[in-house]
Amino acid sequence: MRRGITIGATHYPTKEAVRNVCRRIVQRYGIGGVVTDPDDDAFCRHLLECHPEYDLKQGVGIAHFYVIAHTDHGRRSVGLALVRLDGDVADFSWNACLTPLSHRTQVLAALRHAISDQIAAARNAVLDSRKPLVCSVTGAPIPSATELHIDHAAPTFLDLAEEFITGNGGPDAFRILPDSGAGVSYIELEDKALEQRWQHHHQKRAVLRPVLKRVNLSDLRRTNQPHTSTP
Repeated sequence: MRRGITIGATHYPTKEAVRNVCRRIVQRYGIGGVVTDPDDDAFCRHLLECHPEYDLKQGVGIAHFYVIAHTDHGRRSVGLALVRLDGDVADFSWNACLTPLSHRTQVLAALRHAISDQIAAARNAVLDSRKPLVCSVTGAPIPSATELHIDHAAPTFLDLAEEFITGNGGPDAFRILPDSGAGVSYIELEDKALEQRWQHHHQKRAVLRPVLKRVNLSDLRRTNQPHTSTP
């Protein structure tokens, strides 16, 4: 059996090879840059065909693609978006095109997004305290705000999320808000009352702490997946 993945007429040996093409396109055009090369445009169109919500994303038809930046959990990320023939804009995840997310993963992502304001507030409180920035894990100084991440001490984010999910009917009780297909989208819970209960649960139980970016993205990430933080 042939391994790998085919996008359009091109076969790639791994999904990571496809991701690398996406990264090169993002780097080539930069934030706000319109994808103009015919081969790059064709790649984006074929890639989008693999999206689990392709019909919704394409809408009335695709005029062109461009590079977009947005912020979630206080973290800036760069990706691809499309402009439809009617002028509407929709972002899309190339990872979703390659590996559609399980329902549980979507629920955890929605719970992370719901507490992004709490994470951002914790980070601002650390910065506003005017106290020396020190990593709670290593004790090393945090040299600048760009090296500051906010991490969950015990109980971890996953502990809190699983506790809340189990106590509220399990993953199947958590419905995901359907993607509108327009604008910059985030995975969100459909039940806003349930979302508010989660926010209250997290506010009451979470212990947030400052850590070095490299610690959060290496040591903690290896030992505590999935992870919630913000730079």
